[in-house]
Amino acid sequence: MAFAEDSVSSTQTLTQHRALSRDDVGGLVIGQIVTMNGRAFYDSFASAWNEKDEAGRFSVSVTERPTARLGSQIYINYGNRRVMQMLLPTNRSQIPAIGADAAAQVFQSILDYQLTQFFGDPDVGRDEL
Repeated sequence: MAFAEDSVSSTQTLTQHRALSRDDVGGLVIGQIVTMNGRAFYDSFASAWNEKDEAGRFSVSVTERPTARLGSQIYINYGNRRVMQMLLPTNRSQIPAIGADAAAQVFQSILDYQLTQFFGDPDVGRDEL
């Protein structure tokens, strides 16, 4: 009987087991990709992102919405904030360079957003920072 009480008290509770810290899940690039052009963009974006964010501090999502008239629309979100929105060209040879450039722009945008959140002043407008 004493053996059963020791094993029950030493195991983690369900809430402790389910709770993940930000450090455990950081640095993800989540893709919701449909077309081959979107996959080429995602692959180049993710590899460039891993070089930029080596510490794995930020998680972003890349979503593609293919349209018949405009081609593929790409949305890149950080948290609940849309960081970038763009149209992919139909020429597949340009897409890897666009993906790498987008990763650099998104990373810089997230850093700028973090700085404004840290040093934010309610009396100062966004264009005055």
